[in-house]
Parts: sequence; structure tokens; C-alpha cells
Amino acid sequence: SGSMTISHLRFGPRPIRSPYLIRRADFVACSQFGFVGRVDVPGYAAPGATLLLNSPHDPEETWRRLPREWQETILARQLRLYVIDATGVATASGLGRRTNTVLQTCFFALSGVLPPAEAITQIKAAIRKTYARKGEEVLRRNDAAVDAALAALHSVPLPVEVTAAADVPAWSRFDHETDFVRRVTARLLAGEGDQ
Repeated sequence: SGSMTISHLRFGPRPIRSPYLIRRADFVACSQFGFVGRVDVPGYAAPGATLLLNSPHDPEETWRRLPREWQETILARQLRLYVIDATGVATASGLGRRTNTVLQTCFFALSGVLPPAEAITQIKAAIRKTYARKGEEVLRRNDAAVDAALAALHSVPLPVEVTAAADVPAWSRFDHETDFVRRVTARLLAGEGDQ
């Protein structure tokens, strides 16, 4: 909790036998705004994909706060960008900072994996199965988070060009280090260990 986890999920009508990591996904999400600029989340998106971002800011302010590299990738790949203050929705619903229910609802609403009404029914059934032993109040809070999630989900209107100032590459601070530090350690620190 609170650390970075990257999940590679595949959905389809037939068995999926793909033991490799996804390089270009149709749906990419970033559940913590603190990862913006630290991890190249849009870099995992295929052209035309959907990018969901948990942001404490409104859609226009979120765009202004994205680093240049993110904006460039989003525009070049013609991504559909959506934001939700999942932390705010979870807190208002009585879930504290636990955003899983909120972000899961948004995923199903945007991904097309299931029809939206069926997805909501399935999410609420899973909540009952998972949290029934914790009492009716916990169930009510999670249901409230599901119901509030879609109302708080917003599409970000994209400009025609990048608006952010030039980024300073994180790895540039390692220019005077050894070859190993530049090629390996700096990439690990940039969250590119899988590369």
C-alpha cells in the first residue's frame, strides 16, 4: 500500500497464454498523482488508448501539471485522458484513502470489458462477497464509492499542442557518474528496471 505496483492484465473470450509483459496497452491507469513525472505511465499506452489518472486537480489543472514528456506522448498517441479525484471520492464515502473500489469502477466504465450496468452489478456483488463479514456499514460505504465514482470521472479536453515547459531529464543528474550508474542504476531509479 502506497508503493508502486504495475499490473499487466489481459481480457478476452478465449484462454490467454501470454506470459510476457504488455508494452502497449489499450487502457493504462495511474492511481497516485505522485507518480506523474516519475514513471512513464503514458509510455505503456497504445495509440488511441485510454489513460486514467487519479488526480486531486480538475481536468484543466491536471493537464497544466503534467510534465512535457507526458503531454507529448498523450498528444502524439492521441490518448483519451480521464481524471478522477479517487482519493476525494473514497474519503467522502468513508473509505479513507482506499481508492481501489473507485478506480475499479472507473476502469470498467471506460474499458468496455463489460457493459456498464453489468459491471456495476458485478462490482457490488464482489464487494458483498469480499466485505460482508465486516458489516453493513462497510458495504454501504463501498456502494456509495461505486455510485459516486462515475459522477466524479471527467474527460480532459486536450489542446492541440504541448503546453508544459521543457523537462529536465532525471537521468541527466548522473552525467558525471560511472557507466554502470548511468546505464543501470539511473534507469532503476527512474522506474525502468523492467527495461
